[in-house]
Amino acid sequence: MASMKPLLTLTCIFLLSGLVVLGEIGGTTLAAPEPCPVVCIQGGYITCDNYPYQELDGCDCECAPKDGINCVLHHLATGDTFNCPPQA
Repeated sequence: MASMKPLLTLTCIFLLSGLVVLGEIGGTTLAAPEPCPVVCIQGGYITCDNYPYQELDGCDCECAPKDGINCVLHHLATGDTFNCPPQA
């Protein structure tokens, strides 16, 4: 029975190592898009379907993230919205 303890310890180490590796692989999330280079005089923000519950900075569709899906530009001063075209 004494020879089972090192084997059990080694098994636990391998299992924990595997969980750490899987956590690193599966834990990837969408990074926030880069700040927009366009200087805005009027206030606004952008929403995209693949950035749920986020109001992204920007007052021009050029500021929408490159990987944005169905992005909408919202102008604060007028309340207008504009559907941004997909970016290539």
